[in-house]
Amino acid sequence: MTLVACSSGQQSNYAADTSQVARQQDTSHYADLYPLVIQDLNKKHVTESGSYYMLTQFSDSAVKITWGNDTIKRTYDEPLDFMFAERLNVKWENKNYLILDYSTGSGAWLNVVLPLNNMEQVQEFNNGLCFDKKYNLFVTEEFADTVLAVRNLKTKATQFVIEKEKPCDAGSNDACLDTISISSKMLYYKWTTPHKYSDKKSSIEKRVRVTI
Repeated sequence: MTLVACSSGQQSNYAADTSQVARQQDTSHYADLYPLVIQDLNKKHVTESGSYYMLTQFSDSAVKITWGNDTIKRTYDEPLDFMFAERLNVKWENKNYLILDYSTGSGAWLNVVLPLNNMEQVQEFNNGLCFDKKYNLFVTEEFADTVLAVRNLKTKATQFVIEKEKPCDAGSNDACLDTISISSKMLYYKWTTPHKYSDKKSSIEKRVRVTI
């Protein structure tokens, strides 16, 4: 049985690494470990639609993300450690948002949602899986029987997808997701139990109408 729940509030984010990196007292040579980041400073990464992001140096161990397009230029206040900056790349985009991601560990990544306007705040989510570009719907992996969350980036409303009868026995729900996509407010996923790497497994396909 699949249950769907809606909430007008944003579910608390689970930081894969809340402190990012415990920095040593002396970080003067830290940048030497990440020559690609240093080479990349102040260079625009331009997307197909003409948006861009750029890294600017904040300290001897961290950068800040600047982004924009032909009409706006903004800088994210939150510094990003060189370790994560090296892994940063564009994941999705539309006319409203530029979405970046970077790995934070095994089976864990963080998505930075950069609004392409001067009004909205930056949003961060863990383990983003797909994006409905037309309706600004962003799907993330969740925990236990709450397997997925569909988030409306504009309104901040959230719709949760629950699998009570077929929980994933792996460490994360991503291990039970064979396929997932979202388009025109229709979420599709193929759910495999006990998990997709097991010898004896069974799969079900679900389609969920997004109502937020």
